[in-house]
Parts: sequence; structure tokens; C-alpha cells
Amino acid sequence: MIGICRATSRNVKRWQNGDMCLRWTAAGMLEAERQFRKIIGYTHLAALAIAVEADVAAARATTNRSTTSPTDPTATTEPAATLAAAH
Repeated sequence: MIGICRATSRNVKRWQNGDMCLRWTAAGMLEAERQFRKIIGYTHLAALAIAVEADVAAARATTNRSTTSPTDPTATTEPAATLAAAH
């Protein structure tokens, strides 16, 4: 993509200001976009992200349950309470 942006802006002989640079960079990115390929199964990426988040949340809940003692009344999962108890 960077090479295509450089090739697109190569013919500019006199840069006027930052806006001109942004316009030519955007034009190069639009040109590069034509060469991008879609990921196989890209329509299912949202469902995959939700499933991964649910799995990570379940793993954290299991880890939190196994590390805290049920008989300890001061044990909480709140970070502020943990920091206050540590100092």
C-alpha cells in the first residue's frame, strides 16, 4: 500500500500544503484498495469475535473463582478494593 501511495504521488512536483499531501495520500490508498483481497469467511468475523470474548470471559470467571477463597471475607474481585487492601 505504501508503494502504491508513493507511485501515485510521484508526479507531484510542487507540494502546496498539508491538505494537498493528505489528498494525494488518500488517492493512493483508494488506488491500493482495488488490489486488496477479501478474507475467506469475512462475513463470519463478527460472530467469531463474540465467541472469543465469551470464551475469554468464561476463562477469567473460572480463574477468579479458583484464586479467591470463599471463606475469606475480604476477598473481592474489584481492583480498587484489592489495591486498598494491599497498601
